[in-house]
Amino acid sequence: MTRVDIRKFSLKNLILLIFFLHLIISCMPKETKTIKRRNSPRIKKEINLITPKLGSTFPLDTLVLFILEHKKDHLIDSILLESDGKSKTFIGNHFEWQPERFRTGNPQISLTAYFKDKKEKIYPKITFASNLNPSRYTYDLVNTYPHNEKSYTQGLFFENEYLYESTGHRGSSTIGKYDLVSGEVIQMANIENKYFGEGATSWKEMIFQITWESQIAFAYDKELNRTRTFNYSGEGWGLATWGDTLVMSDGSENIYLLNPKDFSQIDRLQIYDQTDKFSFLNELEVIGNDLYANVYTTASDEIIIIDLLTGRVKGVIDLMGLIDRSKYRGIDYVLNGIASYQNRLFVTAKWHPYLYEITLRKVQ
Repeated sequence: MTRVDIRKFSLKNLILLIFFLHLIISCMPKETKTIKRRNSPRIKKEINLITPKLGSTFPLDTLVLFILEHKKDHLIDSILLESDGKSKTFIGNHFEWQPERFRTGNPQISLTAYFKDKKEKIYPKITFASNLNPSRYTYDLVNTYPHNEKSYTQGLFFENEYLYESTGHRGSSTIGKYDLVSGEVIQMANIENKYFGEGATSWKEMIFQITWESQIAFAYDKELNRTRTFNYSGEGWGLATWGDTLVMSDGSENIYLLNPKDFSQIDRLQIYDQTDKFSFLNELEVIGNDLYANVYTTASDEIIIIDLLTGRVKGVIDLMGLIDRSKYRGIDYVLNGIASYQNRLFVTAKWHPYLYEITLRKVQ
């Protein structure tokens, strides 16, 4: 009988055992260490703004009371107010303030409170609405002139005795020069299909036309030969001229004042009546220091009159009945187009067969 070498057997099995144990251990899920990250300590605010409350609205001529308070009743030595590039220091924890720029909207304000060799900054958010009760106007129809029923009117103005009109929609946007009485086209320029034409105006020897979403403005000579293009920020809706400044709307409550040499922004107005902001401002016309604006809504047959120096709504023109709503309904059949010439006022609508000359009559 053959004898088995137990030592070889044991060694071989020991090696196999070690191999399988290593394999099993390597396949087992490894314990992972959880590293706890410490959050950066948040800076605890020590100053409360007692008044005005966040989001408060005040008439434009209001002297607003600001009161600050330390949470642990430490004495506030002084407060530095900064707004519109100006600053003023007040002693103590309260003061009364009125913006230096007499304008409606949301002024940018920062307050720095000084206490116990420390300082803390807060940013009040308040709104100044108009302090005027807008005058109400109705109209009397003076004359009716022909208007191209295929014109999706976006801009309207006079240059000398000629009527200029900018129209919209991609693939059919134009700018044209028309005879007022006959409505006949004298000159017409089409813009590329990718652009949606919007407001237009003149300045010196140039005609400007903006576009809706492309952030491109075109410049033409008086014969509607394109001479150059400009870039600007945001959407383009309405455009008008105020002296040596262009006035542009973007469908919000904002009115932008632009440099006609390069379309750079000079300033911005926020338009408010007594209670709230006025949005959907569309086609524009400047008369003196007043801005006349169509409001782009299906329910509105109103033109609002805005004080360009303050942003306040100072008048509302009700043109109800001028357009026959039994024939012209929907979002595309809205009043859009205001032009003035020699103390005469003209209005029209999108895709409408008539241009109306009207006079205004105050009813309030």
